[in-house]
Amino acid sequence: MSKLRLLLSVCLSSTLVFLAGINTVRAQVPLVTVPTLKSEELRQRGLQLAQQAIRLAQIGQLEEAESLAELAVQLSGDNFQTHTVLGGIYLQANKTEPALGSLKRAVELAPDNPRVYFNLGLAYNSSKSFPAAADVLEQGLKLDPKAKGEYFNLGNTYIQMGRAEDALKSFQTAVELDSEFWQAINNIGLLRYEQGQIDEAKRQWQKAIEAGDKTDTAEPKLALGVAVYVQGDQQKGLSLSEEALKLDRQYANLTYLKEQLWGNKLLGDTSTVLSTPQIKAVLDSIPEPKSEAGTTTGSKP
Repeated sequence: MSKLRLLLSVCLSSTLVFLAGINTVRAQVPLVTVPTLKSEELRQRGLQLAQQAIRLAQIGQLEEAESLAELAVQLSGDNFQTHTVLGGIYLQANKTEPALGSLKRAVELAPDNPRVYFNLGLAYNSSKSFPAAADVLEQGLKLDPKAKGEYFNLGNTYIQMGRAEDALKSFQTAVELDSEFWQAINNIGLLRYEQGQIDEAKRQWQKAIEAGDKTDTAEPKLALGVAVYVQGDQQKGLSLSEEALKLDRQYANLTYLKEQLWGNKLLGDTSTVLSTPQIKAVLDSIPEPKSEAGTTTGSKP
């Protein structure tokens, strides 16, 4: 599993909390007569617009949200909250470079706030700048060592860098903070499988299935099915794999599985299972998933 949360919830939710005490403004952008407004009034108006921009972005109105967020930054001046909102909206619109600029500025303005580092780490990961992402995530975790989701994100970043042992430590820390954190448990299983520790991987995936929602654990169930199959109990392995694919057919796509950070050994064994007549028949009976514009890879907890 590669991502923990949808983009807006990762990058903007904490900012929405900061702004929650400010009255919501109407959908129409208010006219601002700058010379007649004092600096504090301008800042408050900017924060209001930032709150509205978040809501527009969350319903997919990115152009309008971007315009409001840019105006919010202009009005509020050097305010890390509005820079964070603008950076998150840029990321949602796949404008990585301006997003990085806004989120770096947020870090400069609020160097003691862990969330600004986590948001910047998300942007670096989106641009595949994994060493930079790891660096800022580590800095954020020094400020907030109980941010379980960020240990998960850091672990995924380490996997992208080929640092399997560091990834394991990050996932294990996330599970220490939340024993029901099934996404992190699942990823421990992925790493153990690549290390040849198949029994341990199976144990982790069984834990992930038990900890997660029954409708949201197709990934560990398929991985467990593949592991059981290759160890010789083919019928049980096929049955588990069938259950998983009926929950979520996209896990039959090897490219998608690679995006979820499945390693080469597990991908090869999964290909074998997907090629069996029983699983082919199951897949033929399940409609192909429709791609949705604006979605991100990975599941939410």
